[in-house]
Amino acid sequence: SGSHATTTAAASMVNATAPSTMKIPPVGLGTWKAKPNEVREAVTAAIACGYTHVDCAAAYANEWEVGEALAACASRRDELFVTSKLWNDRRRPKDVREALETTLKDLQLEYVDLYLIHWPVCWRRGTVLQPDAEASIRECWLELERCVRDGLVKHIGVSNFNETQLAALLDDDGITIKPACNQIETHPLWSNDALVKYTQSRGVTVTAYSPLAQGGELFEHPTLKRIAEKHGVTPAQVVLRWNVQRGVVVIPKSTSPARIACNADLFSFELSDEDVEERYESLRRRQVVRVSTVE
Repeated sequence: SGSHATTTAAASMVNATAPSTMKIPPVGLGTWKAKPNEVREAVTAAIACGYTHVDCAAAYANEWEVGEALAACASRRDELFVTSKLWNDRRRPKDVREALETTLKDLQLEYVDLYLIHWPVCWRRGTVLQPDAEASIRECWLELERCVRDGLVKHIGVSNFNETQLAALLDDDGITIKPACNQIETHPLWSNDALVKYTQSRGVTVTAYSPLAQGGELFEHPTLKRIAEKHGVTPAQVVLRWNVQRGVVVIPKSTSPARIACNADLFSFELSDEDVEERYESLRRRQVVRVSTVE
């Protein structure tokens, strides 16, 4: 049922309410932390089993490999949805455009569908954690708007922005293109509920990175295993379906063709309110130590 389900996934695009007209497939392939050569094979396998959405970033240092897989696949460009992200030391206008052009060259594309500011910070070019007092998110955003007008990108958005940071862009009268997406961490161990609800209430799509909580230990949770058995699916499918039912786009990363297919097969079952409540409560009681990463 893998390929059938993924076709359904591609068809049931998430329609964010205004102000954005972006139509984004609800399941995509994440490419963070994929080893050399693995990314090419993962993207190839994903597209072969019906994926149309691939999530990339310059910081993952593998966009050229994603590009090779995209160039070799049989899909038409307008059938694919490709996201990339602008790293933290590229905030000045000329650096923004140069970074996007490098990404396009690596991905072998004329445009990306969605381009995100990776983190709400401004670092000096070529540094880590050294603030650039002359750069700003606002100036960066205005250059991204110019990149949209010049046809280099269809939609622009943000990642890891909190409510205040997102509101600063949404409520700025000088900004003509509102963020289409906020890509954040959200999964049953870290629901990030308030931010998800706020983002969606402002008409901005939420995409969940690390939707499988970066680890297999979650899948051993007895409640989760019981719900998966009840529906005849894997624990990973239950965790991903939990986000899909909240209207959140998921971009699970896998390099196993079988798991890649399985991760997109989320539309043949539905979690009941009881499933969601029971699992959410039992998982939420666990104390989880979270560390920010490059993602």
